[in-house]
Amino acid sequence: MIVGVPKELKTAETRVGLTPEWVKKLTASGHKVLIQSMAGKGSGFPDEEYIFAGAEVVDTIDEIYEQAEFVVKVKELQPYEYGLLRENQMVMAWFHLAEDVNHEMLQALLDKKTISLSMELMVLPDGTRPTIKPMSEIAGTLAMLEAVKYAQYGYGGKGILLRKMAGLPSSKVVILGGGNAGFNAAQVAVGLGLNVTIVEASMNRIDYLTKQLPQVDVVLWDQDLLTKLLIHSDVLINTIYPMPGAKSLVTREMVGTMQPHSMIIDITGVGLIETSHYTTLEEPIYYEHDVLHYCVPNMPALCPQTSTNIMLMTTGNYILNIANQGLKDVVEKDEIVRNCISTWNGEIVHHEVGINHNMPYTEIKKVLLCAK
Repeated sequence: MIVGVPKELKTAETRVGLTPEWVKKLTASGHKVLIQSMAGKGSGFPDEEYIFAGAEVVDTIDEIYEQAEFVVKVKELQPYEYGLLRENQMVMAWFHLAEDVNHEMLQALLDKKTISLSMELMVLPDGTRPTIKPMSEIAGTLAMLEAVKYAQYGYGGKGILLRKMAGLPSSKVVILGGGNAGFNAAQVAVGLGLNVTIVEASMNRIDYLTKQLPQVDVVLWDQDLLTKLLIHSDVLINTIYPMPGAKSLVTREMVGTMQPHSMIIDITGVGLIETSHYTTLEEPIYYEHDVLHYCVPNMPALCPQTSTNIMLMTTGNYILNIANQGLKDVVEKDEIVRNCISTWNGEIVHHEVGINHNMPYTEIKKVLLCAK
């Protein structure tokens, strides 16, 4: 099989679909691997390492899509890539088609009859999403570290050090959601000696967090309580990913009650805070109601070597199995791969994607049955 790895086109995205280590495993199994030149530079993998591992380095992204049967990416397709897709070509990435309403990307996948494997839809039997969990942990950690940075005067903040200092009151951090991202953000904030409150909707999760983070106030979700907390907070971190049709948890009016030059770090980028909209790592902040907003959805790209390696701890074996056995054989045996496919032969084959886009869908099992 010909496996291709393009350089990511998303603004400031530094991660890469394959490391030289995984390229070596693929080439040792007899597969041809194409790497776009400089694709791994941001993650610390120069072209020479890929060549040494047996890959062929090509100059353009067009060459990757023209030749590869299996394209391995990190982030969702960018508009230029829509026209490069081919029928029956497999593309693995974080598409987020079940969360974001990107009709253009979805339609391109359908029109070209491309097979899309959505990494975020990989789900283990215990309900864990193995590619999302470590990225959420990284994003939660970085959310608090970025808050420390942007609280400083030279970065647009109010000029405070988000660290407990003897004789001064601790800065207040409110975290929406106590999942993997929220837990990691709270760990960093506690380590800095800050006054931390997690707002969580699940009593089971509240019990867990209370035991694991005894220094943190973990409170049950309540709109009025959150409004009161925001008035005195220095940092609000949102770690909750919006479900299709979800209403905002933080209204524009609530943001307006926050202290001047306080900040909102929204790792989902958009959806649950009315004043949030996507920003990029190149232009990460803006102000609204005199509150600094940082709404970068791909923060793990700030530490691409860590993020790429930990991503491939999950995806690497799936990629290798698909290359070795072929996708049809793998999906018949492996429920995790089968259930992460979003589009196949011009049809939506994942119910979450169909529901999110309000479009018809067919369950992947029926599609495979008809293909026999």
